[in-house]
Amino acid sequence: MTGTLRLAAVQMHWRAADYADGATFAARVVDLARQAAAGAAGPVLVGFPELVGLPLLATAAGVADRLEEGLAPALFGWAARRPGRWLASAWRHRVGPLPALVAELAPAAFALQRDAFAAAARAAGATVVAGSAFLPTVAFEAARGLHVVDARVRNVALVFVPNGALVGRAAKAYLTAGAERRVGLTAGRVEDLPVLPGAAGRLAVAVCLDGWYHHVLERFDGRGAEVLVQPSANDAAWHRPWPPDPTRTEEDAWLRSGLRAGLQGRASLRYGVNPMLVGDLAPLAPRGRSAIVANADLVPGAGLPGWGPGLLALAPDDVSEAVVTADVPLPPSLGAGEAVGGATAKAASGR
Repeated sequence: MTGTLRLAAVQMHWRAADYADGATFAARVVDLARQAAAGAAGPVLVGFPELVGLPLLATAAGVADRLEEGLAPALFGWAARRPGRWLASAWRHRVGPLPALVAELAPAAFALQRDAFAAAARAAGATVVAGSAFLPTVAFEAARGLHVVDARVRNVALVFVPNGALVGRAAKAYLTAGAERRVGLTAGRVEDLPVLPGAAGRLAVAVCLDGWYHHVLERFDGRGAEVLVQPSANDAAWHRPWPPDPTRTEEDAWLRSGLRAGLQGRASLRYGVNPMLVGDLAPLAPRGRSAIVANADLVPGAGLPGWGPGLLALAPDDVSEAVVTADVPLPPSLGAGEAVGGATAKAASGR
């Protein structure tokens, strides 16, 4: 195969209205995926941000109209009106209040997310990493349909191939010390994170903080991963002093010490896609500039002016919706291309 691989990071601006019902959400992500794939000459990989599927729990509960008040009040308001169902879920799954609540809504929320992103993959003819959501393990079995087989709630990213098939799940292994641990999420295991061969090369997914851990990248590299998608939601001001080193900004840390730095010198990993969530949906106000990065040893000459080697494309700012793309040489599993070109960062239409 000759040609290029289109890499795309969707910097989605989330709004309560996008989660009004399944059809509205599906139309939203299909439109963004189509924008990401427009004009591509070869295979396409589209990454959506962390947490993009989380409000679908409210959609599944029929309380999306309360999302402006916050996801937790909306969900617990739903549960308070159904105490028997909530308690029965806790007893049945042997879990605490939050996992019991999520377990009741998870099959429907999972179906909404699966159907929307499968449609996006088909419409764009792309491999799609569907951001992430807080979900237990939901499975389909002919006699029981969709049901919860493990009620522990994880931060999970789903991966779809161009025909819409769901081919992989990656559960975040390193949880943030704040919200994720406070709400009682269960960490995934690094050894369970998959490397998926396919139309976009050998693909790995590291949800947000996982992509900062070099031993996670080492494991992917040792298994021959070529492209890494890091769905992220950074709930902090983008230009604040970075807490570990206040002489630097959050932006400087993300773009100089994050995934871009982690890729350098790897044997197989050559591209990274870091889609970031933006917008205000109480209580979260994530900020960030989505980026596409490269291993400068394996993709020589790639870099944006002022940033040095390894940064291929960058969103215009940290608050606006944007679709960031770069057309890059095909990775070895697809047949190497010739040159890097066509990197763009454009504001998404109508937002």
